Amino acid sequence: MKKLLIIGQILLFIGVFNIVGTQQAASLVNQQEPILQIMPSGQSLYIALIVKGLKYSFWDIVRIGAERAASDYGVEITFEGTEEERQVEEQLAILEAALDRNPSAIILSAVDSRAATPFIERANLLGISVIGFDSGVVSPIVRTTVATDNYSAAALAGNKMAELLDGVGKVAIIVQDETSRVGIDRRDGFIDTITQAYPGIEVVAIRYGGGDVNLSAEITKEIIREHPDVAGIFGANEGSAHGVIQGVKELNKQGEIVIIGFDSGEVLIDAIREGIAAGAVTQNPLGIGYQAVEAAIRSIRGEILPTFIDTGFAWYDNSNIDYPVIRELLYK
Repeated sequence: MKKLLIIGQILLFIGVFNIVGTQQAASLVNQQEPILQIMPSGQSLYIALIVKGLKYSFWDIVRIGAERAASDYGVEITFEGTEEERQVEEQLAILEAALDRNPSAIILSAVDSRAATPFIERANLLGISVIGFDSGVVSPIVRTTVATDNYSAAALAGNKMAELLDGVGKVAIIVQDETSRVGIDRRDGFIDTITQAYPGIEVVAIRYGGGDVNLSAEITKEIIREHPDVAGIFGANEGSAHGVIQGVKELNKQGEIVIIGFDSGEVLIDAIREGIAAGAVTQNPLGIGYQAVEAAIRSIRGEILPTFIDTGFAWYDNSNIDYPVIRELLYK
């Protein structure tokens, strides 16, 4: 438990740490031990976690964090979701089925935050606490959202892109979707940073690949054909980043285009080690899972929660990818 709590709180400050050369800038923040006796003896809690894009390894690590919290606090959880990130109707059906089981709380990473609103309203009428995580839900009913500050994380990617291009060139972004809060924030964080701070850089394409690797690869190739002088491409989640790498490799453009990714996975890690990708922004998936369950429990207890619980993020590249504090946040 102690190891997880340390991992889960490594980046619990606004912004990031960036380890370069011999500089050690990692920061640990103390966290209180969980209050295990949260309900009267004999009573148990059931919390339903509903996510999107289960085929990505990111969610395997989130699940580990959630299960650890459930074990620490003595509650029951279920963890289910759609295979793909764009399956709106499928997720709504899962959400409706979860409501029928009458959980004490629902933790939701919404494919389409607005489409989920009627179900969130039903949960509220039933007295079920609703927690957003990873991708928030646009509703005042939601007690809190436990997530990466995706806007700031994507802004970091924008700053890194500009730095690597010396402030000049054409860039593109491939985002998983334009309906989830996470997709919107990563798109806007990157684009706002580039357009407001770097007048020498032009954003020539904003495309959506549904988080699908093959579709994102095809989009990447289309962008390169339409803009043969594109200098950099940002893949805004695991599937998008893997697709960008695949597309660049299929056109034999390695070393000609600066690739920046988001999240982790074997393809992205290998590409960074091989110099195909410049680097990426990683989240804290263990912390997201753990703190989401913890927030749900505290909401059920009637505690007032902050509107947003920031689980942190970090930049990694060849200079720091093997640092223990970074390795703990990566997954294959």
